[in-house]
Amino acid sequence: MCHADLIIFIFSFSILLLVAIFSGRLAHKFGMPKIIGELIGGIVFGPTIMGTFFPEAQNWLFSYSSPIIVSRDVLLKFGAILLLFIVGLEVNLSKVKELKKTILWTSLFGSAFPFVLGASSVFLFPKIWDYVPSENGLLLPLFIGTALSISALPVIARILMDMGMLKSKVGSIILATATIDDIVGWILFAVLTAYFVPSGAGHMNPLITVGVVLAMFFFAITYGNRLTGKLVAWCEKRTDGDNLFLGVTVALVLASSALAERSGIHAVLGAFLVGLAFSNCEPHKMHDSLRKVVMSVFSPLYFVSVGLGVNLAKNFDLSLVLIVIAIATIGKVGGVWLGARISKLNSRESLAVGFGMNARGAVGVILVTSAYQAKIIDERVFVALLVMAIVTSLISGPMMKKALAAKS
Repeated sequence: MCHADLIIFIFSFSILLLVAIFSGRLAHKFGMPKIIGELIGGIVFGPTIMGTFFPEAQNWLFSYSSPIIVSRDVLLKFGAILLLFIVGLEVNLSKVKELKKTILWTSLFGSAFPFVLGASSVFLFPKIWDYVPSENGLLLPLFIGTALSISALPVIARILMDMGMLKSKVGSIILATATIDDIVGWILFAVLTAYFVPSGAGHMNPLITVGVVLAMFFFAITYGNRLTGKLVAWCEKRTDGDNLFLGVTVALVLASSALAERSGIHAVLGAFLVGLAFSNCEPHKMHDSLRKVVMSVFSPLYFVSVGLGVNLAKNFDLSLVLIVIAIATIGKVGGVWLGARISKLNSRESLAVGFGMNARGAVGVILVTSAYQAKIIDERVFVALLVMAIVTSLISGPMMKKALAAKS
């Protein structure tokens, strides 16, 4: 990166952070989660609005030269990794075990319903999707089903944090179910790219992917809990224990993230599992410094930046967008609601869990962008899925709040 690019890179991030802070506080003032304001702020300063009316200013401020794009992506991914580690810390494993029946049913129906509806819609309405069976085979239907069944763990976690629900009964169910949905969704995508896309031939074998992910999850909640407890105790005995602990923790987070990414699963899930391993330790001051930096800097930057890569005005097909949003919402909310009701959760909480799980957010953006780059979907479908990911994220928090406020 040259000197001029470095100046623009640093300056643009200062602007992004100010936009995120201002828009987040504005959303909070109106009773909405801060993440909604951050997403809207990103859309306003991204190519959709600022890029349409002030293209030169937008292009200069958020330059799209290769070095800046690569550097920005790396920094934002690092922020997302740290955010999911912090989220993992907040998980109450004992409560999750108590609610395992509910989590099992909500995850099963919450993934199966939108998957079946999404895949079926491609077969039933091929013209809307520009689907030609003889050319596309099963790849497009299977991908659409996968894209609509996945949830966005980082977005959901931030919504729950903003609403103060991360450790509540409903929050625990949503977080655990979203984790399972994300793991299943990324495994499905890895399988699709491995078997259907030529560029995916070099990816890790899908069976190995499944095995590695399950092994990491099992290790995190068993041996990981014990080892992290010993690490905390060891660091407490050292004079520079806080700094030592922080360095070792970040190293573990990065290593686990790299392993998850190499296994065909998004890196953030690896970071989440390390947080999960630390979650049984007593809350400690050594976590506080990292938590403050992540929640005040990296998290707002990550979510406001989502709008930078999305031009909602380009290749916008209203009919396809409405169909995708309807199928995604009906499938996810309806499926989760049914699963929660089967597990004896009351109707109000079941609906809240359903809307909480409906957010696709940045994970959805990452998934559909990967599919677009692999030429699984065209630009029109790409934009429709991006809009769906953002809209479902925007309505998730308000609809959860409304569902929980309603009478049972």
